[in-house]
Amino acid sequence: MQSFRLTLTYDGTDFSGSQIQPGERTVQGELETALGKLCSTAVRATFAGRTDRGVHAIGQIATARSLEWTASAEDLQSALNASLPDDLVAADVVGCPDSFHPRFDALWREYRYWIAPGLLSPFLGRYAWTPRADIDTSAVRAAASVLVGTHDFASFASGGEGVPWSSRAGRPKGTIRTLFVSDCRELATNFAWHEARSNKFIEVRVVADAFLPKMVRNIVGALVEVGQGRRDPAWISELLAARDRRLGSAVAPPRGLTLWRVGFDGDVIDY
Repeated sequence: MQSFRLTLTYDGTDFSGSQIQPGERTVQGELETALGKLCSTAVRATFAGRTDRGVHAIGQIATARSLEWTASAEDLQSALNASLPDDLVAADVVGCPDSFHPRFDALWREYRYWIAPGLLSPFLGRYAWTPRADIDTSAVRAAASVLVGTHDFASFASGGEGVPWSSRAGRPKGTIRTLFVSDCRELATNFAWHEARSNKFIEVRVVADAFLPKMVRNIVGALVEVGQGRRDPAWISELLAARDRRLGSAVAPPRGLTLWRVGFDGDVIDY
C-alpha cells in the first residue's frame, strides 16, 4: 500500500465546492470516484483547505492514504488525469508518509483574487469580478497593507462566525489570524476588444497562517469599496477594531478567487 500527496488544479465554476456533499458535484467527490475506480476500492481523500462553490484552485493539496496501487506516482498521475473530468487536473502526484496531513501540516495558504473593473469578457467571466466602476489600485494597496500582521478578523468572517456572540470566540484562536502578505498589483493583460476600453486587471494577493469562512472575499469586498472611493482607507482599521461582521462590506463573488498555493515546512513565501 502507498500514500500520495496530490496537487490539484480546478475550475470551481461547476463544482459545489471542494468538500464532499450528498447529491452535489464536488472536487473531493470526483477525485474519490476516480481513485476508487483505479484502486478497485473506496478511497477517502483529505484536503488542505475547503474552497466554496465557484472558487478555483491552482495549488490545492490533497492526500490519499494506503492505496492499493503498485505502480509509480507518475503512473497514478497519468491514470488519474485520464479519469478525471476536464475541469479537474492532478498537476502533481508524489509519494508521502502516512503521517503527512495536508491541513494540519500546512503553515500558510495563499489566495489570489482577480478584478477587471468595467470589462465584460467571456474569457474572464469565470475567473474575475468585473464591477462596473473603476478602481484606484493605489488606494486598494494602501488599505490592504493595514491588514498585514496578527489581528482579530471577526469583521471579515462570514457564516455567523464574525458576530460578537459567535461560538468561534470560544475557540483557542478565535477569529485571530496572521496575514503575512496583503497587497494588490495591476497585471499586464489586454482582454478588451478596443484599446479605448478598460484594460485594467487587478490581482489582490493574501497569504495567511489560516483563514476564516469567506475571509478573503470579505476582505476583497471591503478593499473594492475603498478603491471605488466609497470608503477611506482608514475604514479598514475601523473594521478590524470593531470585530463585527455586520459592519463590513458585501462579500465579493466567488468566481474571482483562487487558492494559489499551500505552504509546508521548507516552503518560502514570496514577499
